[in-house]
Amino acid sequence: MRYARFVLFVLVLTAFAWAQEQVTVQALLNNGKQYDGKQVVLVGTVRELKEKVSKKGNPYFTFKIGEGKQSISIFGYGKANVKEGDRVRVTGKFAVEKRVAYATYRNEIDVSKGKVEVLSSTSSEKEKGKQAQEKR
Repeated sequence: MRYARFVLFVLVLTAFAWAQEQVTVQALLNNGKQYDGKQVVLVGTVRELKEKVSKKGNPYFTFKIGEGKQSISIFGYGKANVKEGDRVRVTGKFAVEKRVAYATYRNEIDVSKGKVEVLSSTSSEKEKGKQAQEKR
């Protein structure tokens, strides 16, 4: 019985892993319709981080991953657990176009039901640099 549960657990994890496809900014921009409405994984550096509060009082954050106009917007509710310049892995639902009230958002990953993982933090790099200078 334990073996059967273990096998079922492994199958569920495998299916979940296959459902999330790691992509690049370029792939999302060039083939957006292929990924529209799907769960994707994107790795990159946080730029243009903004933390705001909606008219209803709900905190949310946005940031971009990519270079210049070649970028993907990231949206999530709550407080951001990242800083400008952090290298992150985001998992969320990609939308080529999303309409909310009178606004239209393009090329966005919604991480509200996904996650944002910090792979390397700029603040830790700066702290290491300061510590190294202090030792000299």
